[in-house]
Amino acid sequence: MKNYGTLLKKIRQDKGLSQKDIYDGIMTRQTYYLIETNVSMPSFDKFLMILEKLFISVEEFLDLLDHESFPPENNLYHQLSQAVFKKDQPVFESLIKETQEIYTMTNNKKYFHLNLVTQAMACLNKGETDPKAFESSKKLMQPIKHYLVGIDKWYLYELKLLNNSLYCFELHEAIALGSLVGTKIDSLSTLEQYQEIKLRIYLNLSSLCLNYQDYENTKLFSTLAKQNAQTDYRLFELLVANLNYEIAQVADKKIPVSDHITKYLSILENLNYQETVNEYKKILNKSKLY
Repeated sequence: MKNYGTLLKKIRQDKGLSQKDIYDGIMTRQTYYLIETNVSMPSFDKFLMILEKLFISVEEFLDLLDHESFPPENNLYHQLSQAVFKKDQPVFESLIKETQEIYTMTNNKKYFHLNLVTQAMACLNKGETDPKAFESSKKLMQPIKHYLVGIDKWYLYELKLLNNSLYCFELHEAIALGSLVGTKIDSLSTLEQYQEIKLRIYLNLSSLCLNYQDYENTKLFSTLAKQNAQTDYRLFELLVANLNYEIAQVADKKIPVSDHITKYLSILENLNYQETVNEYKKILNKSKLY
């Protein structure tokens, strides 16, 4: 990392902090001076302590240091989600090219994974007009599947990767991978981000299963989502998990639509989630329940 010290110095000065504000309790003044002048690199633990005193995250620092070499994948995933929503094939093609170039430049596998997900999403986007697109998508996802299955413990990256790629897998593969969440992450992991992404996986799986009219697994994953949403006091997620469960229950037992479904849809409508309500109406029509 070139000029890392120059950037540390600039951030420190921009925040009106002295060198003593940063090095005090971590290292000597001389050691910190050598870091700011790009002469020596701090150990990783010292580097984290310096960033902590500068109130800046590692990701933000790397982005400021060299946006081209360390592009935040969150921005790229955001572009991908927008392309999926708008069914924008030119954006898909642009992202495929960009992620391939970044992977070639950095040799960082997270960009290889992102490239595969983008290609798979682009294939699925063409699925209605090209029957071979689904087969292509399945092949593209195999390296990600092998990566996730081959790791003993998942950390935040693996959870995010699974959540971002769920809709690219065949249903049985998505269910199998989602079922591993409970065993692949450390049971002692209480970081808020872990819990949030785990909730998202269960919620997305319940919605995916509902779309495929797999009501047993819809109930399974919506129950897991409800448990996590109640723990974290997440209203929207709790409403969606309850809706998925109730719709699966009604469809599975072939009974009339319950008042609970009407109530949850009404609450979502009142909270101004009209697009979500419209999607549920489509699901109910497809299942001949509404």
